[in-house]
Amino acid sequence: MGRPKQLKREEVLSAINEAVINRGVPPTIDELRRKLGVGSTRTVLRYLKWLEEEGDIQRWSGARGLRPLRTDRTSIETRAVPVVGQAPAGPLMLAEQNIDGWIQMPKTIARPGAEYFLLRVRGNSMNKAKVAGEKIEDGDLVLVRQQATANDGDIVVALIDGEATIKRFVRGSGYYVLKPDSTDTKHRPIVVERDFRVQGTVVRVLKRGAVILD
Repeated sequence: MGRPKQLKREEVLSAINEAVINRGVPPTIDELRRKLGVGSTRTVLRYLKWLEEEGDIQRWSGARGLRPLRTDRTSIETRAVPVVGQAPAGPLMLAEQNIDGWIQMPKTIARPGAEYFLLRVRGNSMNKAKVAGEKIEDGDLVLVRQQATANDGDIVVALIDGEATIKRFVRGSGYYVLKPDSTDTKHRPIVVERDFRVQGTVVRVLKRGAVILD
């Protein structure tokens, strides 16, 4: 039996930071195990304990319950993105007084030149839909790029009858369809003409428990 793989502190921290940059969320223990090429989750947990003791990361319960407090030698530029409530849960209000909190997002995800907001998902109407490989499930946060138009098939945040909802956008002939993508058949498509507004398109999903607001 070969000797266990020995990793440097910077290698483990770099793997965590890379997941945050590419996916917007920290890796799970098993994702980190595969990324590092080690044989057991116990080994990963030992490295995470080491990083926590060194002040490199913060940990809490949950599949993605860790946050890098320091970057590796490659600088990660971030920008603050507001969390503006839940959908569907009444009107989408982007004014300062309606912001629930702020989250620092890598600029490789929340790209300069556009405005973004984060919205908490409520319900299971889109729990089969995936964005960047992550399902949109109850309690998740979705990162939304603000824009008034959308392409056919985009997952959008739309305002209908004064309430925000997350649905897939489909163009018809003289009408539009806002389609759920759910395991629950009670959710039905919504057919609209001009009586709605696109608030933005969903570009990332931050899984429930991965982010704790201050």
